[in-house]
Amino acid sequence: MKISTRFFGMVSLLLASLTGYAATVVVQVGGADGSNVFSPQNVTIRPGDQVRWEWVSGFHPSVADDGVSFAAFNVSANAPATRGPFTALGTITYHCQPHAFQATPGGPWQGMIGSITVSNAPLATLDSKAAGVGLSLYPNPSKGMVMLTVNQKPGAEYKLRLSNIIGREVRTFTLRPEAATNGMPLNLSDLPAGMYVYSLLLHDKVVATKRLVLQN
Repeated sequence: MKISTRFFGMVSLLLASLTGYAATVVVQVGGADGSNVFSPQNVTIRPGDQVRWEWVSGFHPSVADDGVSFAAFNVSANAPATRGPFTALGTITYHCQPHAFQATPGGPWQGMIGSITVSNAPLATLDSKAAGVGLSLYPNPSKGMVMLTVNQKPGAEYKLRLSNIIGREVRTFTLRPEAATNGMPLNLSDLPAGMYVYSLLLHDKVVATKRLVLQN
């Protein structure tokens, strides 16, 4: 009886802890060159995941096109915006108020626009040799501040997905071109210590997968 009680207690604690591991997909607001863009413009997440918008440049108060899917936000250098978790399957579109327009009243928004697609479809895999891309996070083990490098200049469809040991996504980043030259710094210090798996995605297909250990 004591063993059963202890076992079910451990299972309950595990299940409770998993709810805190929703993936956070990062979208950059404004380009490094001052352009009016969301990068990536379109993201695909799993039910229960969140989206965090991080400021790069400009002034971009933004809203969901329907006005109700999530609260409006305006990010700054020290104030990112996180929305979610998103649970309903489907696509939510949004736009920057100063930098988007409708060609006709009620028509689709154009200009600085973005979308969030919530899907439970599994990710496909792609042969890493065929893709010809490698990646590395260092130092490993790390206390949270890591540098990401890839062996060739990534395009707009390259992403880094970080998952916990049971496969639950906890963070997703879009790779910037400088990751192939100077490296791309990532701050993971808010994540609990433990072992993680990081994967390089190309067009949402897994190209390469490695392990990362975070320490207290």
